[in-house]
Amino acid sequence: MNRLLPNPIAIAALAVLALFVCAERAQATDISGTISSTLTIFDDSQLVGDVTCTVPLLLSGANPCIAFGVDHIKLRLNGHTITGPVVPPTGCSLPSDSKFGVGVYVNGQTDVKIEGPGVIQHFERWGILLLSTTEVTVRKVTANRNCWSGMQVTLTSDSNFEEDIWINNAAGSNGAPCGGICLLNSNKNRMRKSTFYGNGSLDYPNGNVDFGIGFEGSSSENRVEENDIGGNTNGISFFNTSSDNVVRRNIIVGNPAAQVIKTFVLANQQGADIAFRATFAGANNTFKDNFCLTYIQGAGPATAPCPNIRTEGVEEAASGLTSPPNDEKGSKGPRTAPSRFQMASAIASFLAVALSLGLLYTRVTV
Repeated sequence: MNRLLPNPIAIAALAVLALFVCAERAQATDISGTISSTLTIFDDSQLVGDVTCTVPLLLSGANPCIAFGVDHIKLRLNGHTITGPVVPPTGCSLPSDSKFGVGVYVNGQTDVKIEGPGVIQHFERWGILLLSTTEVTVRKVTANRNCWSGMQVTLTSDSNFEEDIWINNAAGSNGAPCGGICLLNSNKNRMRKSTFYGNGSLDYPNGNVDFGIGFEGSSSENRVEENDIGGNTNGISFFNTSSDNVVRRNIIVGNPAAQVIKTFVLANQQGADIAFRATFAGANNTFKDNFCLTYIQGAGPATAPCPNIRTEGVEEAASGLTSPPNDEKGSKGPRTAPSRFQMASAIASFLAVALSLGLLYTRVTV
């Protein structure tokens, strides 16, 4: 007698499909309105309206508006704005302050995401603070008019910051070297396809120490690729022992802006597209296929990466990579893993074909 029994392979495929669908339908925690004490998130969360932060500075160290509490979660901004309590340069933090405000805080977590579009602005120190973290993604976020840096990255590694906008930060850094992104003792991070405009100010205690991107401490093996960096007091600055970083296929021009050039007349106020501090002691930083014009050697390489006025430099930066980044193989750019929807669609297509061919069941004779 012939009987039809369920095919175990088909059942397993159905189970995988169910996992993908259920995972995508999981609901996020909704956030909006006024936050008056730090909101710590423990699951995927999203803004459903603008947020105003009035968190008082009560604790030593960071007093964040929103903090991550566990690994493997994401915060979606969904086009909304997180606004802090100050308007720089008024109300900004001093380097001597033991308590300070932060927009979004990630401390000790792995594999978390801050996803835009959306704006984080007007905080006493940093729009985003990453501390002792790994595998963080910050994508399509705008950090605007935060007193110190748009994002401070400290003791952080293997993270990606992509398609972000870092503008008008460090108007009140009060002598601390700050700007768009500040990397301190952070390694193997990647900044790409982002814009850095108008970051930095003249802070009289130390002169012009601000930047679009700054490498501080022992930051090493980071990559800066395909960015637009202009109108900052310095474009990219190197401090301390930062080494083995790669800067390639960027447009780095107009640093500092024309009005700043007119106003900054002292030696310690001068800025450039690429600048090395006098106390720099690192090595082996690589510059390739950038379009840049001005360079301050400081204690940096004797052979200047600027001026570089080859038109192909601009074309490469504007048109994207002509070869895969990070030495990946292939001729058409980096390969990406299939999305959840692509995989689910493939499984569903297979099941439909299998059903039509009668492959979901196994015919047995008993």
